[in-house]
Amino acid sequence: MANAPNGSGGDQKTKIWQLMKKEPHRAFLAGDLARALNAKVAKKESEEKQKLVKEITGNLDELVEEGVVRMVADGLFKYRLFTNDTKFIEQAFIGGMGNTLFYFQSTIFRLNIGVLSIFFTKNQKENNWSVLVQDMTGGTSFCLRNLLTDGNYTIGSEEKEEEGYITIAGRYIEDQHVSIAIKGNDIQVEDQKTGTGSRVDLLTEEGLGQYGAAADEFIKTADPVSQWHSVNRGRYVLDQLLENKQNFETNFFGAMVDAKL
Repeated sequence: MANAPNGSGGDQKTKIWQLMKKEPHRAFLAGDLARALNAKVAKKESEEKQKLVKEITGNLDELVEEGVVRMVADGLFKYRLFTNDTKFIEQAFIGGMGNTLFYFQSTIFRLNIGVLSIFFTKNQKENNWSVLVQDMTGGTSFCLRNLLTDGNYTIGSEEKEEEGYITIAGRYIEDQHVSIAIKGNDIQVEDQKTGTGSRVDLLTEEGLGQYGAAADEFIKTADPVSQWHSVNRGRYVLDQLLENKQNFETNFFGAMVDAKL
């Protein structure tokens, strides 16, 4: 969970943070927050309203700098949610949860559609992305791996061969479910206003550092064959929890190891 903002912005910034915290899956415009804070002023166009929106925009910029809020599109802001007490993995629900756009920077992230987990891992040496689809509902892991370069892609369940279209059969995936724009480490995910929505989990900058250091240590201590075994990776993660109280998610740890091998 994101920490409370510092006091430099005054009561208004704190109120903005509290409003966004109540609806963590919604993306807000400055005008949305103006109406919530002062409906009377924000009701009609006036110099007073313009002043309020400008102040709120400044407060939002400060909250972004503090790491409490994320700008997910031009002028669109969202409260930052984390999976635990650390700031290693950030979570964002999009689509059926009040907003459809999510912009971020990360070299490892996971897209969740229904029961499927789709891992995107940047290979720094090859300058491309490995996409691994996993479905554990049948008791075994169904895997489909693709390599992607920079570009625009649509993920859906339609059976068609089309440039930029990735077909993934699965429950809860609509014909055109999610669009992803990749440019370097800049990622924009857009849910196509689906009923079930989508979720993005990403390794934050702090998370990339922590998981990267753990993966380096694992690679250094494990023999070349066992480095690829998921059981050995899982044991290493468990050891880190039991011995060092470091709680790494196994799948994200495995993705980080893959990125380094």
